[in-house]
Amino acid sequence: MKLIIGGAYQGKRQYALEHYDGMELVVDFHLKVLGWLKEDIDPVSHLKDNLSDYQGKVIVCDDISCGVVPVDPLLRKWREAVGHTLTFLAKESDEVVRVFCGIGMRLK
Repeated sequence: MKLIIGGAYQGKRQYALEHYDGMELVVDFHLKVLGWLKEDIDPVSHLKDNLSDYQGKVIVCDDISCGVVPVDPLLRKWREAVGHTLTFLAKESDEVVRVFCGIGMRLK
């Protein structure tokens, strides 16, 4: 499993396509986390129970931890949940890359 993180519109998907040819992409993972929260599903517990669904894939996720903290309680909870989810996925991934301006920086 590979994890690619970075801000919105930083070229994460293009980076994944160029560097992980042939691997299945799971894009906009941060939106999956939001969907789970709306269904009252704990994202980290859900991932632990279903981690095999993501093995051998490239997960592309926006890092939404920067900027102004949202006023909306759901969006604050989402921001926190994405952080916990990325922490878990980083530990489980074979490789973690942060993409900024289309340039990948290997973290793990």
